[in-house]
Amino acid sequence: MRNEIPFKARIITLADAYDAMTSERSYRKGMSSEKAIIEIQKNSGSQFDPELAKVFVQMIENNEDNNIKESSV
Repeated sequence: MRNEIPFKARIITLADAYDAMTSERSYRKGMSSEKAIIEIQKNSGSQFDPELAKVFVQMIENNEDNNIKESSV
């Protein structure tokens, strides 16, 4: 079933979901990156492609680590 959804669409869905969860809206505050990552991991295999979710989470975590290192310099 996973292969029925085009690869690019699976990537966009994951990125869009992360952005929606972490962005502030007029009706709610955005959640932290950590909480969004937990939601992505929780829904990996059902809502999100498990392989893409794993890579996406690693990329987000690596980016946050790099941002922390850059800000402390």
